[in-house]
Amino acid sequence: MRRIAKMSLALCIAAALASCDASNATGLEDPDSSADVQSPTTAAPLAARLNGPRVVKGQLEGSDEYGDLCGGGEGIEITSTGYGTVSHFGNTVMVSTICVDLGDFSVIGSAPFSLKGANGDEAGGFLTGVDYTSYGFDLLTTITWGTGRFEGATGELVFPTVSTGTGVWTSGVEGWLTY
Repeated sequence: MRRIAKMSLALCIAAALASCDASNATGLEDPDSSADVQSPTTAAPLAARLNGPRVVKGQLEGSDEYGDLCGGGEGIEITSTGYGTVSHFGNTVMVSTICVDLGDFSVIGSAPFSLKGANGDEAGGFLTGVDYTSYGFDLLTTITWGTGRFEGATGELVFPTVSTGTGVWTSGVEGWLTY
């Protein structure tokens, strides 16, 4: 019994030391500093830094809906909705709205998108670029926000997309997410 107690004590001490080393490795300030790391305004970003980047992979199938003219009449609004499975989200709904230039197919203005998980938590951001490929195009995005478990989320995702040219598409989801 005494041996088990000593082993338990040693494990507790080792766990406490590992915890201290881990918090120092993240660059967190000394607990005696003036920063309040437990305040509601810093808790989500703190959690995101502690959890580190996580690999995201998935598959979506969806369609585009063409809307009104946008961009001063030079573009057309396209709302894309996709359904599939994405790691960390489970069953996922992706929604994006962009204004595409009718002349050169570039994106006009900001192009927001979001991924909504099965439990209702979301992460999203903006389209940052389009790379045209032999199979279609890659949509490059940056994650800038999240709700629920994704609060304070950041990251980068690529949507390698195959489009039929009829508004129906399939896309992978690849990248990383910190939350």
